[in-house]
Amino acid sequence: MTNLIRNRLEIDDAVERIIPEEEPDGILSIHLKRYQFAANYCQDKKVLDAATGVGYGADYLTQVANQVIGIDLDPVAISYGQGKYSNSRLQLQIADVANTDFADSEFDVICSFETIEHLPNIPAYLQETVRLLATDGIYIVSTPQVPQTNHNPQNPYHTVELCRHDFEALLKDYFGEVEMYAQRRRQSELHYWLTKIADFTGMRKYLAKLSKLRQSTNKILQTTTFEDMSLDDILITKVKIERADENVAVCRYPLKKRGDK
Repeated sequence: MTNLIRNRLEIDDAVERIIPEEEPDGILSIHLKRYQFAANYCQDKKVLDAATGVGYGADYLTQVANQVIGIDLDPVAISYGQGKYSNSRLQLQIADVANTDFADSEFDVICSFETIEHLPNIPAYLQETVRLLATDGIYIVSTPQVPQTNHNPQNPYHTVELCRHDFEALLKDYFGEVEMYAQRRRQSELHYWLTKIADFTGMRKYLAKLSKLRQSTNKILQTTTFEDMSLDDILITKVKIERADENVAVCRYPLKKRGDK
């Protein structure tokens, strides 16, 4: 991708877009891992990828799904994805995740990763998600983990950051079943605790600048350096949830309002 396209994609909240060709392996793997996880639920399904960005994840899901539609409000991201990904099972289009023109109950699966924390009207978005899902449909969603819910986050592109408990409680207002998972990096116990000490003492920000030292140390501690991580270096499980970097939820039985299909 040219610098011009990258610059255009950094308008407004698009600064957090993932562009596979320009990301370190570790950054891409963190995001692509969620699509790998979601693929287990998408076999032969019609799938909506809500807030698809440039569509790399939607394209990944076409390996198993019958049809994948990726939507995003950013026309530059969608235009790039349409030019990049040529796939008969994939359609990318401009749309607002909280207000689409799709039919009621149109999708078997809806994926929406690292989206909810950006939205100005979360209830409208979740209501639309429920409307679009089939009665037996599945909604797979993720958001960053924080110790306490914050309605005034430091990240200027986030409107809210939800702790695990509040994230789960919110989803249960719209779905009859919510299954929670934790996404985290694979690391040795010693590496985990040394990282916690470095965070507590404020040393981690200085160590982050010493790439060669980190690589040598991580090798000794049997943990892949962050920027070199592959999909196998990232886990999405129900264990060690206190170590989650992102919370992932699999939601079933959308609670349709009376009169909805």
